[in-house]
Amino acid sequence: MKVAVIGAGGHVGFPFSCVIANAGHTVYGIDVNQYAVDMLNKGHVPYVEEGAAEILQENLQKERLLFSTDFDFIKDADVVAIMIGTPVDGEGNARLDDLFTFVDTTLIPRMRKHQLIVLRSTVSPGTTEVLRKHIEKKHGWREGLDYFLVFCPERVVQGKSIIETTKLPQIVGAFNDFSFKAAKDFFGSFITNQIFQLTPKEAELGKLMTNMYRYVTFAFANEMWMIGEKHGVNIDKVIDACNYDYPRMDVPHPGPNVGGPCLFKDGRFLLSDIPFGDLIQTSFLINEGMPEYVFNRIREINPEVEKVLILGATFKKGCDDTRNSLSFKMRKVCKKHGVESHMVDPYHEFVSDTPDLPYENEFDAVIVMTPHDEFVDAKEMAYSLTQFRKNCIIADIWKMFPESKLSNTGIYKVGDML
Repeated sequence: MKVAVIGAGGHVGFPFSCVIANAGHTVYGIDVNQYAVDMLNKGHVPYVEEGAAEILQENLQKERLLFSTDFDFIKDADVVAIMIGTPVDGEGNARLDDLFTFVDTTLIPRMRKHQLIVLRSTVSPGTTEVLRKHIEKKHGWREGLDYFLVFCPERVVQGKSIIETTKLPQIVGAFNDFSFKAAKDFFGSFITNQIFQLTPKEAELGKLMTNMYRYVTFAFANEMWMIGEKHGVNIDKVIDACNYDYPRMDVPHPGPNVGGPCLFKDGRFLLSDIPFGDLIQTSFLINEGMPEYVFNRIREINPEVEKVLILGATFKKGCDDTRNSLSFKMRKVCKKHGVESHMVDPYHEFVSDTPDLPYENEFDAVIVMTPHDEFVDAKEMAYSLTQFRKNCIIADIWKMFPESKLSNTGIYKVGDML
């Protein structure tokens, strides 16, 4: 098959393009970002994605993968996979202007009969149905007869998208059996797991449910950490013991940086739809409030704290994506309280503004926002408690430093552990 991937320079579109090209399809990776297109055609991977470099270079050489800003490749495609960002407005409603503008001005003029259109962008429930009606009313294209439209969410974890795309089951939201069959034939060519048929609205809600389940459980873990801290209890030990070989419990470990480009935004989609949003709203308050809570705990231990080192800028370990990372919220919290902050991250030189190692003893506190392995393993930037002053406060809820595991809460003075 020939496949046009719209948004192929992004964190979702790029690995998806690699996977389907690696399965033997001819892929036209289309993106408006000329720089990203040029870099990809040269074989340069734009961000951390396991296994991407080899697959990209191999499929470029075999001419199964081509990146371009030219949307005319849509005319030659059997499948058009749309991965356009869907932000929210100030009220939490999805801003679909870009999606509908793309459909009206770019997709429809180039569409041909019996193409499969795969919407893979995260949207609020009912969006695919609205899109179907819009296309028929404005352009006269009948879904299931003239073309096939499905909503097929991605549920992979960033950084391992290539691996998970082929192994995870795929949900297909289809209006009819004809569209489902077209989608199943496509996804079945590279997915080794089951393919489930749902309605588009069911699939849209399923994607949001998947993300919000994770977000809410993170909030639960963080709230339990706060309770454990109050009682002097090591909540990590409690979680490990309660999770072990117990089929009805799978609580994640707490952490101050529950962010990223999806979880917070996707919850806003749901809040605009439901009459009782207390659970999701409370999860927002807990997770988004972690930087302020951690900072306040540091100030309780040392009210005179003046200089802070923040470890990690990305929203999770092992990736280079800083979108919606709470590390930057931590910097704002420090600034609000008149405290100087410095940030370092092995995946981003532009935020690495710390002094050289001999000056590390100038910091009053060290806050681990993203527990990159490089902070304890890499020679060029590994840290140890011996580099900091004995009265320096370590806020390491992730328990990244070995000494932090001896602390109940992960917040302690260096001298207490050495």
